This record gives sequence, structure tokens and C-alpha cells, in this order.
Amino acid sequence: MTTPLPRPKRKKKGEGGGSGTLRADREKAGLTGSQDIHALPPEDGELLELDPETISPNPMNMRLELRDMDSMIADVGERGVHTPGIVMHTKVFMECYPQWASRVKHPDRTFILGPGHRRHAAALATGRVMPAVLRDDLARDRRVEEELVSENNSRAGLSPIEQALAIDLLRQRVHEDEDRTLSFDEVVERAGYTAGTVSKYLALLKLPEEVQQAIHVGDLSMRAGYSLSLLKDAGGKKESPEAHALQLRGWQLMRDEKLSVEAAKNRVALEGQQQFHAGNSPAAPVAVPEPREESSTQAGDDQVPSSEMPKPVTPPSEGGEPTQGETAAAPAAVAVIESADGAAPAASTAPAVDPEVLRKAAADQRDLACRLLLAEERFAKGAESNARLVTVVLNPNEWKQAAAKAHGWLVELKKGPSSKKRPTDYFAAVAASEDSGLMHRAAFAIGLAADEVRASQPDRAWDARDVAHVQFLATSRASYQLSEWEQQQVELLSRGKQ
Repeated sequence: MTTPLPRPKRKKKGEGGGSGTLRADREKAGLTGSQDIHALPPEDGELLELDPETISPNPMNMRLELRDMDSMIADVGERGVHTPGIVMHTKVFMECYPQWASRVKHPDRTFILGPGHRRHAAALATGRVMPAVLRDDLARDRRVEEELVSENNSRAGLSPIEQALAIDLLRQRVHEDEDRTLSFDEVVERAGYTAGTVSKYLALLKLPEEVQQAIHVGDLSMRAGYSLSLLKDAGGKKESPEAHALQLRGWQLMRDEKLSVEAAKNRVALEGQQQFHAGNSPAAPVAVPEPREESSTQAGDDQVPSSEMPKPVTPPSEGGEPTQGETAAAPAAVAVIESADGAAPAASTAPAVDPEVLRKAAADQRDLACRLLLAEERFAKGAESNARLVTVVLNPNEWKQAAAKAHGWLVELKKGPSSKKRPTDYFAAVAASEDSGLMHRAAFAIGLAADEVRASQPDRAWDARDVAHVQFLATSRASYQLSEWEQQQVELLSRGKQ
């Protein structure tokens, strides 16, 4: 026998349920007649489903463009917007941010976005509703900038320039408790980056517009862009028209001649003819907080693709130890170039060193640069290779030593028949290989080695050929930086011509 379930009891008015409670709530809210309880204004933290036509984009959004929208629109069209955005009442936002009020695209719409612009654009394109959490408190507490930067940190696809604009927006905001902008340390804390990363991002915004655009579209990496930003004019300024012209020229050399950023900077300086004249002391670099974030490889970085290259030897006249894959951190042969880590070269207080020791140390560094250059797929232009080959052909006494050095370089780099232990046998095998690329590389190596053997000889004064050799290394993909001893030799020769 089945026992019927008891019927639920109706709660009396005022006991927490039933029509009596709804009636009391309506009366308390001041609703009459056919007005719906949902006509009550939403409260902060409430999840809403909104028509995207009622939401205006936020003028603080630093996205220069909404990328990868096709896949986003397809996904929203099929499944809807499944991650809520954040909105504020437009009126509240404009009252709390009067400086942005004139830039609100649709001031007549009820809501304005915080984070969620790609989702909003996809909802508009598909006619789907836009779920969003109401957060008027972000506007009242003046924390909209921080919310936008925080979301940027967790989202892929933003360019370094867009990240930099968001950080710059945060840098300009007024402190909530005082009539002042945020300090650098406060920006670092609220942006969620290291001090070095913030400095690098902000430095990008001081580059010429064409260089910024190259970084934005991915043709130039953030790392290379920051390095270009360290180029200064003769007065030590990085934002003057003259400095911008140098930075733009550096980018053009990287783009057109496929140079590394350091090689491009050396070429810019060489073109200015300032680094090879006596009496032109570089201006003191402007202090930049030292980057402290971990290193990362980005699109556009110029890395030497050889894990077999040895670490460079630091000349005795210089302080510090260069990292693997870099040439020694000697003062660059440029008009005014700040080092990539923002630190000024320390003044030398070491006792005098035997010039022949300095010559030998410089030769070790050039030897490394030559090997780095030969490891590249694009090691030299045809004219540069031919000029060196002609020189060694016209000086047959140089060939034996040059061939021996070139043979050592190429075998170490695993280029060509490494089983051939004698230079003559090696180059004979190369000539018989019918590998035109290898033959050109071997011929260039002999010409380069001839110049290097000559420049390394002790007890001889340098001449124009030696100067041309180090200038070529400085402006090649090897990005060689002249040592102090080499700069002295160049300046002595320059004085002799005046």
C-alpha cells in the first residue's frame, strides 16, 4: 500500500516565502502595478546577460587591433560567450574619469566595458548576448587601469607595444589617496612585472613610430627594439630628432641587410664617422633601471645558431665577463651607444698593461668574431668575399698561413670534409666537391683569415687594411665591438691622415 506524500504548507506572509514575501519585496522596492521585480537596478558583483548593443568599448583599452577574430566569432556563434566580461555603468565611469569622458565611443549606452573587448566584438558580430559582471566599484576606486593591465598579463596575443601602452596608462593614473601620479615602484607593483621589464616596455614608446609599428606587427622583437632605443645623439639624448634618425636607420639596416641589432648599431655609428676620430668622448648614458627579468627569445631576435661555439675571452683591459654567444663588452665603436643592460662602462683603474698583451687579447676576440661570422648561413656579400679573395691572391706569401687558420675555423664549425687533416688536402677536396656554397665559404674564410693573420702580427703598426678588417667585423653579422686597444690604433691612423 502506497502512502501519499504530505502536501507542502504555504508560508504565511512575512515568514520568508510565498506570495506574501514577494508582495513585501515589491512594496519595499516601490514597485507598483505591472512593474517587474527585475526592474530593480543591478548591484556590484551581479552577473548580467546584456545585449551587446547596450555596451560601449572602453577608451582605455590599449589594444591597437582585435586579432584572430575569425576563430573567436566562429566559437561564439556556435557556443555563445562563455566567459563573462566586466562592465560599469557609463555614467559612473564618465563621472569618475572625466578626462576620458570625451573619448567614450557611445556615451548614450548604459554600460561600458572593462576587460572583454574581443568577446564583446564577437557577440556583436553573432547577435549573441554578452554575460558580464557589474563592477562600478572599479570606476569609483579608480582601478580600471589596473584591471586592464592585469588581464593583459594573463592573455596571449598582445604585442609588446600594446603591453607598453597599458603600462604607460597605469603610469599616468592619479593615486587614489593623493593628487599625484603613481611612482615608478608603484607602477611596477600594480602592473605585476619586474622593474626591468617595465623599463623596457616604456622605452619602446620612445622609439620612432615606424620602429614601434615594426615591433607591434612582429617584424622586430621587443629585445631588439629596446636595444635600438639605447642609441643616442651626440648630446646623449634618446628622444631627439637626431636620436630617432639613428634608431630608424638601425632598424632599416636590420630589415634590409638582415643584420643583428648590435651590427646595425655599429654600422650606424660607422656611417656617422664619429667613433674613429680622436677627442670625441661618448656622453654619459642616461640611467635606466637594470632589467632583472629572466631572458626570453622572441620573434626578431638575432641569435647565433651554434651551440658548439666556445665562450669568448675577455681582454685584460675590460671588466666583467661576457655571456656565451656575445663578444666582449668593450666600449662600442659608436658615437653614443648605451650598453644593452643600461649600465655605463666602469672607469678603468687597472695598472698599465703590456701593449702586446692587449694586442693578443684583441686578436682572440676577433678570432671568435670570425668564427661566429663563418657559422652564419649569410656570412658575407659577394663583393665583400671577392675583395678578400683578390687580396690574398695578390699576396701569395700570405696564402699558407691564411689557409691554415681558415682550415682550423671551418673544421671546428664542421663545414666541409673534416676528415682532411692538412689544409691543402682539405681545400682540394672542397674544390672537387662541386658544392658552390661550400666553395664560396672556404674562399671567403681564406681571405678573412689572411686579414686576421696580418692584423695579429706583433710589433707592427696598423694600416688602412687592418682598419678595414675591424670595421668589416663591426658592421657584419658578427657584431664585433672594437677593444680599447683597437680603437687607439684606428685613432692613431686617423691622426696620421689629418
